[in-house]
Amino acid sequence: FWLKCCIEVESQAFDSQPCPHIVMRRSKTVAVSTSNADLDFSVVEFTSHDDSVLTYLGKHCKESKWRISLGPDSKLMEVKISVDKQIASSPEVTVMCDDEQLFPEGNVRKSKLTGDFEWEKPFRGALKGLNVKDYFLVRPAHLSREDWFTATLTEQKEANLFKAILQMPDGHGGFNGVEQDVRLENVKEAGGKHVPATLAHRYLKLFIPRGQPLDAVLNIDGEAMTHFFARPTPPLLNGSPGRSTVKFKVSKDRKEIETDIGHSVFSHFQISEPRSVSSKAEELNHSWIFQAGPFAEHSIVISKQKLSSHLIKLEVDGTVLVESGPEEIESGDGLWECPFRLVGERIVEWEVYESDGDGGTLDTTGSVIEKTKYSHECIVRIDLSQKDLISAKLFVNESIFQDLPEARTPNEAPIKIDERGMQALGLKVPYKMAKDAAIPATGFMANVNKAMKTAEQAAPTGFFGLFSSCCNAPSVVGEDHTDFKTAAPAMSQ
Repeated sequence: FWLKCCIEVESQAFDSQPCPHIVMRRSKTVAVSTSNADLDFSVVEFTSHDDSVLTYLGKHCKESKWRISLGPDSKLMEVKISVDKQIASSPEVTVMCDDEQLFPEGNVRKSKLTGDFEWEKPFRGALKGLNVKDYFLVRPAHLSREDWFTATLTEQKEANLFKAILQMPDGHGGFNGVEQDVRLENVKEAGGKHVPATLAHRYLKLFIPRGQPLDAVLNIDGEAMTHFFARPTPPLLNGSPGRSTVKFKVSKDRKEIETDIGHSVFSHFQISEPRSVSSKAEELNHSWIFQAGPFAEHSIVISKQKLSSHLIKLEVDGTVLVESGPEEIESGDGLWECPFRLVGERIVEWEVYESDGDGGTLDTTGSVIEKTKYSHECIVRIDLSQKDLISAKLFVNESIFQDLPEARTPNEAPIKIDERGMQALGLKVPYKMAKDAAIPATGFMANVNKAMKTAEQAAPTGFFGLFSSCCNAPSVVGEDHTDFKTAAPAMSQ
């Protein structure tokens, strides 16, 4: 009888408790159209506020918000979690992604979690080289041999399926464009080392524990979002990118090369060395200004509303990057510490006269563009045992702000130099082939071509036409199918 009573009581107690389960949501894969095929995600703003800061939330409420950049030219995405703790044992939750309510479903504005909440949103990058003429080599699936043909991929139909126009032999010594669908595993890049074509894949994942919804975690590919705080360098000016390009103009005989900046400014541009400008420390505010190259001046400001508060606002270049307490950004004991990156791209543009591929220089000019990615690792560190912000520290590439070299404005003439002088600066002036140029032959074939040309000039018209198809070099295929670059890479941090 005693055992039966115990079983009945335990059974009733179990039945009175709802069985927790995992609430899972998965969004459709998003194809991201961006010039960066690597999907370089970054968190450009994170805030975590309670009702003491945002009065519209109501008592005992908290809101966390992430704004995420999916690429340099894509729209920002916003993920927001609101937690209402008016009933401490049963907090109610709302989860939003942009204008879509992820939880709860339906017309209910907020609801209790019946289990842990998980949401995943996958992303797929654009294929580099899509719609660029003859950028790829394709192996037709119906051929058993390892035959690869020059191709232009014109459309992405499914995740790994593309529409392509292949240049295939017509049986008469020429080529015809043949359109067919190809799978990504049968595609590789035509230039360089013929690397296989790939698509970048990333995913966002949000996890909200049922028992502690305030401990929600959002990550990218399994890594905490706090590791992705970043801003562009140079900073945006009125919503537009700052200057990141130095342009050299090369004379036809390549004896004069000039630009609009001097030697020391260009040297600073090459290495992007951080240099201090100024700083100001007060009880509730601390600011630093430094250069991250000659065209990139950054402002870092931290502030709080009162001395006893641990809610810190970090502004980078005039807008909020982070506003939260120390726990939300995984700071160490007794610290408020926020790491972030300044991410940029150095661009050297050469305006050069085009080559005919046989040693001759044409009267037409074109541009050769060389890009180098770089970043600066920054950390703002606050000792919370000190009530004020006077002792707060800024580190740039592991150097404390006070140890950075001072910024200076040199008074110097613009660079005007010859090709040998450019080599002394660590740069080689590139060549640019005209679109219809031939790849220049070397060694034995160069001598053969020279002899053939001499003989052709002396022979009757049309005599050498029979041999032209076997002796002419194929067309140049470069990065964008016009450039054949020989420049050394720029220096980077």
